[in-house]
Amino acid sequence: MQCLRCNGCMTIERHYTRLTRRIHARCINCGFWIDLADLLRFFHKVIDNGLKGQKVQQTLSL
Repeated sequence: MQCLRCNGCMTIERHYTRLTRRIHARCINCGFWIDLADLLRFFHKVIDNGLKGQKVQQTLSL
């Protein structure tokens, strides 16, 4: 997986807390990270709206 900022290599990390279990991707070069669960929800909404024939109005805030 390539970083969205510097095109460097990203690693996948799991973070466990008492309340949530999150999976993040973190860049080795610049330290940029993104929550993969949020990214998956974003693409699911985009595909779902496209199948319904609606305008895609979802945004992903990085």
